[in-house]
Amino acid sequence: MTVPGSKSITNRALLVAALADGPSELRGALHSDDTIYMAQALNALGVPVQSSEAAASFAVAGGSGTFAVPEADLFVGNSGTTMRFLTAALPLGQGSYRIDGIPRMRLRPIAPLIDALND
Repeated sequence: MTVPGSKSITNRALLVAALADGPSELRGALHSDDTIYMAQALNALGVPVQSSEAAASFAVAGGSGTFAVPEADLFVGNSGTTMRFLTAALPLGQGSYRIDGIPRMRLRPIAPLIDALND
């Protein structure tokens, strides 16, 4: 899949590829703090992600709809997209996950997403 150079679209594509059956290659992907945090979090969740900034690509081994690692502390820096996308996707795993970021990230609104997931 060729991805336009957008952090939001690249993060969406990384997550979709992580949940897919089998490997995916994302081309034209943006390498930014946000997408690097997403790739690192997916690796920590047991979904291998390799990146090549020079080739503007990510290679993602799909996790077949779940995450292999049952417990992880995930640091997302100041990436709101990574925080929100992972918060929505982590219930697919069977485990205990903690997502944190820089102090400013703790001030960003996420309660409506948490409430929706709890409902």
